[in-house]
Amino acid sequence: MVDERVAVWLRARTAHADAVIVIALIAVCFLAGALVDAGADYFAFSVALLVPLTWRRRWPEWSAAVVAVVALVQWATVQATTGALPADIAVPLAVYTLAAYADRWASRAGLVAGLAGAALGGWSWPQLPMPVSAHVLVGVSLAGAVVAAWLGGAWQRARRGEFEALARQTALLEREQEQRTRMAVLSERNRIARDIHDILAHSLAVIVAQSDGGRYAAPAEPRRAVEALTAIGDQGRAALAETRRAIGILREDDRDEPDPAPAPGISDLTRLAGDLSDAGLPVDLTVDLAGEPLDTGVSLVVYRLVQEGLTNIVKHAGTGARAEVSVRVDDACLQVSIRDDGHSEGGSASAGYGLVGMRERVAAYGGSMELRRRSDSAGHLLRARIPLTVRR
Repeated sequence: MVDERVAVWLRARTAHADAVIVIALIAVCFLAGALVDAGADYFAFSVALLVPLTWRRRWPEWSAAVVAVVALVQWATVQATTGALPADIAVPLAVYTLAAYADRWASRAGLVAGLAGAALGGWSWPQLPMPVSAHVLVGVSLAGAVVAAWLGGAWQRARRGEFEALARQTALLEREQEQRTRMAVLSERNRIARDIHDILAHSLAVIVAQSDGGRYAAPAEPRRAVEALTAIGDQGRAALAETRRAIGILREDDRDEPDPAPAPGISDLTRLAGDLSDAGLPVDLTVDLAGEPLDTGVSLVVYRLVQEGLTNIVKHAGTGARAEVSVRVDDACLQVSIRDDGHSEGGSASAGYGLVGMRERVAAYGGSMELRRRSDSAGHLLRARIPLTVRR
């Protein structure tokens, strides 16, 4: 952990780190020169070779170019006197920097220039009379140092590229996760909006119908008015329980509490039809299911579909209308049809929010839905088809 913090600190202050390294190298070279009583040219070339490394990572091409020029001047002017210098370490450092931080062309040019310098160094050094093999050995050693520095820089470039690619991939994954989270939130909001719309639209339609019927019946039949008020109370309490269930997921402190109202399903269609019949809309319900029990999600979709369809009939079909509801399994599909014989011209065929919600619910399970006027008589026909590919 300490090494990692030091590395992070150094990466954030590359110019300062390079300056410290250069100062340390100059101090070592000066100390070595003082021990051997070197001449002024030794110190001058040492400074000229090492100082450009101060900006090696900021301007790698210019730094390497200055080092190459100084090294060439050194070889041409003092090859027979001072010869090689400890400061010549600047050459492989420049080659490493080009391979790690410069453009590709500069990296290759640095390698070629370094190998050319190794050949010149092998030709001139050692200065003592030595066999050709000694010069070849020196040249090969210098070339090996250059190649090693270049390979180290190339590895550093590749490693940095991998880190950058990982960073980009991580950022992309984070954005995708944020988008998935946002889509999940929007989907949940739409689901809650559909549920609340279906619950309130149905309940308010029944309450309005019951209250109108009770108001007209009150003067002559007080008992029917009381029954209407009782039905209104029951419907209101049921709507309140379902609304609490629909929005309960939004409350953090209620997530561990038991569900106050289990999700309705096909088994609740009889009660739904009875409520509508009591409100003045006779409903003929037929449920013909075969096979294994339906998935609870599909069952809820069917219930909401029938609930919204009957609610539209109450609101738009006019007085004296009747409704027929059929839920059956046919050819591995769940067929739902809701028809009425009302006389409304627009009404239930309008593309309101309820119809959009019904289409979304059915489409979520791979089904389709249509709403059209009946060709054989007055009224409308709502038909939905849901493939039974999901079973519990």
